[in-house]
Order: sequence, then C-alpha cells, then structure tokens
Amino acid sequence: MMGRFLSLFLMLSMSFACSNEKSGDSQKQDDFDRSAMLVHWADDYILPAYQNYNQEVIDLNDAANKFSNAPSLNLHANLHAQFVKAYTAWQWVSFLEIGPAEANSLRNFSNIYPTSATEIEQALVNANYNLSLPSTFNEQGFPAIDYLLSGLGDASTTVNQFRNNTDYGRYLSALTERLEAMSSQVLNIWQSSYRNEFISNTGSSATASTNKLINDFIYHFERELRAGKVGIPAGVFSGSPLAQNVEAYYSDSLSQTLFMESLNAHRAFFKGSGFLNGAAGNSLEQYLNYLNIENQGELLSAKISNQMAAAESLAKVLPTSFSSVAANSNQDLLALYDELQKAVVLLKVDMLQALNVRVDYIDADGD
Repeated sequence: MMGRFLSLFLMLSMSFACSNEKSGDSQKQDDFDRSAMLVHWADDYILPAYQNYNQEVIDLNDAANKFSNAPSLNLHANLHAQFVKAYTAWQWVSFLEIGPAEANSLRNFSNIYPTSATEIEQALVNANYNLSLPSTFNEQGFPAIDYLLSGLGDASTTVNQFRNNTDYGRYLSALTERLEAMSSQVLNIWQSSYRNEFISNTGSSATASTNKLINDFIYHFERELRAGKVGIPAGVFSGSPLAQNVEAYYSDSLSQTLFMESLNAHRAFFKGSGFLNGAAGNSLEQYLNYLNIENQGELLSAKISNQMAAAESLAKVLPTSFSSVAANSNQDLLALYDELQKAVVLLKVDMLQALNVRVDYIDADGD
C-alpha cells in the first residue's frame, strides 16, 4: 500500500513540474467566453439530463407501485428493467452537485452504498422510518431498491416475500416515491429560477458557477468514479478487496454498466457534448485548447481524453460484475484504478492550474 501511495505522490510531483514547464508563453490571456459555456452546460446538458432522469424515476415509481400492489414474476422483471434504466440515467446527473442538488443532498439520498440490509429490515419491522434524515442515507435510494429487488433471493423468492409481507411493498414504494420527489424538486428549481442564476454567475471567484461545477466534476471523478466504483472495492484504501462494496452489489452484473455510463458522462461533459444529440458547444476541452495548454508537448485536453479512453479500454473487457473481479482477479481492478488516477492528476492538478481554479474540497483518500 505504501508503494502505491508513493507512486501517486511522485505522479503528482511530476505533474506539477510539467505544469510549471508549460505555463508562460504557451498560455494566452484568459478571455474565454465562460458565459457561453455556462449556457451550453445548462441548456444542452444539465436540463436535458435532469429531465431524462426525472422521467425514468417517475416510470420507476409507477413500476414499483404496480409490483407492490400485485407482486408477480412479470411485474418483477418489468420493475427491475426500469430500475436499471433509472440507475443508468442517474449516472449522467450524479456529478451535478450544484445549486438545488447540493442544497437537498440529492446524491447522498440517492446513491450511498453499500446499503444496510440490517437497517432496512429494522425499518420494515418498526414502520417508523423517516427518509428525510441524513442517518437514513444507507437505507434508501438505488442501493436499497437493489437490495429489495435482488437481495432477498431469486425472482420467485422475492415475489413470494412481497406477497407474504406487505411491508416490503410499502417500503419499496416509499423509496421510489422519494426518488421521484427529490428529482422533481431539483428539476423544477432548475427550470423556474436556478438556470438563470447559474448562467449569470459568470465570474472567476470560488463561488462562480464555472469554478463550482468544475470542482464538482473533478470531485465526482475522483471520489465517486475512481474511489467509489473501483478503488474501495479493490481494497486500495483498506489493504484488501471489499467485494461487497461495489455499486449495485445485489444485481451483481450491473456494476460494470454503471461504471461505463458514469465514465461516458464525465467524458461527454468534458468534451462539451450535448446530452440529447451530442451537439458540441463551449466546453472544458475547448477552454484548454483556447489557452493552448500543453503537457509534455501534447495538448492537455488530448491527454485527458486519451487517459479516459485508456480507462474505458480496461473497464470494458472486465467481467460485468466488479464484485467477482474484486474477489477473483483484483489486480484488474487495481489496474483500472491506476488509469483513473492518471486522469485525476491531469484534471485536478494540470487543468485546474491552467484555468486558475482552486480546489474547493478536501479528499482524504491519501493521494
């Protein structure tokens, strides 16, 4: 473990050196149109992504209520399929922890894993749960739904459990209704007022929209994608694999899909691709290119994109269950973590320095 942390320290040190080498004559005065970038982010990515997510959780809640009212194998299959669609849509908005999402702790209430099966079962028995409390983060959201749909046994066992104990259906409906309510609230605030507030905050201070969202983007890449989806299950921070800590643990084969969706979302946002049609607009990639930022003789934007592609190449050949990878061939997850860490350095050190953005969070992973 000490060797891994030492290598990460050296990587950061080298990156600082490379950043210092490329600053100066190669960097233009920063008069990039941040306002146009904020408009593109809001109208072509953020709002369409939230609208898509909101519709998927509305459909999820509808499917959950139908299953809870009349449990059957067919309705269970339909519900799980919609669960996958909603969980996939979540990956495209999870890093947008700004404005109403931040104020309402949307990510913490939606996707803290591993979930606590013990606390879920206790809530079912006591029937006095309050899902608005931060203490219930790990007994709600997608991970808790995953447990109720796939953690009780096979499909037949799950259907029988819901038939024999209506408390399961009541709790499942409470979970999906809460996801829908939170999603609708965040979307409504964006549409009614926050969109204008977001695009008008064009400055370069720590509280400006560009600076805050860039920090949220990098934090999510580092903490949620690199560490949460890969590093923690791989045992990077614990010294041994934690196979049970993967995302969508009970669905088992879903963890790779969710990782790939999240990586693709980060790459699309970096490149400025619109959510619905991929139409390009002002982006972090364009911003770096406008400033002519290089790293060891190569455009920094290209290095970042190539590093994300390198991580994708490793991830897409892994088994669909990251839990099985952690348990049986953990070196593959460690290799994926290392590729993601290289991208973190480029984003968190080189890109932030080039754009004159300060890190506004503290990450305690040891890197």
